[in-house]
Amino acid sequence: MYILLIIINGYKFQQKYLSDVRNHIDRIVATLGLKEISQSTLVRKLCTLSGHHRTRKAIFEFDKLIRSIYTLRYLRDPQLQRNVHRSQNRIEEYHQLRSVIAQVSGRKELIGHTDLDIEISNQCGRLVANIVIAYNSILISGLLNRYLAENNQKALDRLKRISPVAWQHIHFLGHYAFRDKQNPIDLDVILASFVLL
Repeated sequence: MYILLIIINGYKFQQKYLSDVRNHIDRIVATLGLKEISQSTLVRKLCTLSGHHRTRKAIFEFDKLIRSIYTLRYLRDPQLQRNVHRSQNRIEEYHQLRSVIAQVSGRKELIGHTDLDIEISNQCGRLVANIVIAYNSILISGLLNRYLAENNQKALDRLKRISPVAWQHIHFLGHYAFRDKQNPIDLDVILASFVLL
């Protein structure tokens, strides 16, 4: 049984904060737009200001306004809800892939003794994850082209549910043979063996 609820936004926008420091906010937006400062640096600087500072109050007030608008849009738009959940699932899949890559050779802890070693290890893990995603995307794109040409709607519907972040078909352990330009991997041969049931 569903109960009809009316959602009322209890937030009341304090416009006085914004109008007092309009020039400061315009300058901050321009600085961010020109990439003269990063968002993290800006937030760090704003948080060092006192809680009663007018610019800080205005930006935090503006943030509340944007979040309220987004929340109301989210509650009213089922498509936005689906898109948000799909995006969260993709992020979770990526983290699971990174975890699997980190567990290769039984390692879950950070590899390296210095910050540079740890950063290199982390970037190598990201590189492997991005290669897996690129490889899957190439295969999915090839299958999409084939099934569009064949006008196979059943396979196209099934293809929509396949994630480019999948790794179950990839063997991470073992010997890696990197090929040179004279013997490239023939993706057409690999794609010819794929059939979506």
